[in-house]
Amino acid sequence: MDSFSVKPEQDGMRLDQFLAQAARVSRKKAKAWIDAGRVFLGERKVIIASWQVQAQETWTHHGAGEVPLPRRRRYLKVYYEDPYLLVVEKPPGVACERTAQTLTSTLVDDINDYLTRAHPEVPFHYVGLMHRLDRETSGLMVYTLRKEANPLSEQFKRHSVGRRYLAMVEGRVAKAEGKIESVLVKDVAGGGKKMKALPGRAAGEGRPAITHYRVVERYPQATLVEATLETGRTHQVRVHLASLGHPVIGDKLYGSKKPAGRHLLHAAYLEFRHPVTGKKLKFHSKPPRDFQQTLEGFRPAVGGAKKASQRIKKQ
Repeated sequence: MDSFSVKPEQDGMRLDQFLAQAARVSRKKAKAWIDAGRVFLGERKVIIASWQVQAQETWTHHGAGEVPLPRRRRYLKVYYEDPYLLVVEKPPGVACERTAQTLTSTLVDDINDYLTRAHPEVPFHYVGLMHRLDRETSGLMVYTLRKEANPLSEQFKRHSVGRRYLAMVEGRVAKAEGKIESVLVKDVAGGGKKMKALPGRAAGEGRPAITHYRVVERYPQATLVEATLETGRTHQVRVHLASLGHPVIGDKLYGSKKPAGRHLLHAAYLEFRHPVTGKKLKFHSKPPRDFQQTLEGFRPAVGGAKKASQRIKKQ
């Protein structure tokens, strides 16, 4: 780890320019450090090259493998655990793995903390990532605890894993159920952060994606929808529902106009075969409190989110 103090004459300088000058490296290399998430102001990771530094600040650059993250102590809800697998609930706002843009501890960090407390006799805990959820999405995730269980990833590749989501979308969805089939490609206009759906099966472009949906409950200005994945693509549920003209509430990236603390998408059901024993495992998860409170705000009649979530089809 290297530390650099901002001198009075460097006050107001761009972060990449300051680092290049202080560390005596090229500006391109300094920007690469920033993009990789290896530059900190105190405990705060800064990933904006144009950030203006201030006199007397102390900046640090961490080498590969040295990057710390502020730890957040959170309750980890565990649905299932055996020597090979761990099924947990991912809270909204928590990343499922570390990236250069990750600013605080992740779900993997929470799992490692849990395993350390639950099994202190084990010196090192293996945690294998099998699938992902967007940071704002809540719900069920499965991790492997031994490499012997990693063939589970083949079930995700073959799309044989059962996955259903609950989504609060804008407007009243007219059809009681339907199938959305398209090809998903990166939206160049969205700066690489966004996907877009091309109708049908566009030859040579993107990846085919299929989502089945059904209406769980309608409200005057919103609809609670259950979405079942036949494939598992980046942002698939969000893109497909937005393509119907009903973006997920709170999903500004895909056109939501209704304010919410996050996009209201919850991974409510997960089904797969145990990669070692072959036993079929099924898990159900109710939406968290923020989801339910928003749902209640749209429902004019007496009733609870619990009632709505219980309408999810059982498999």
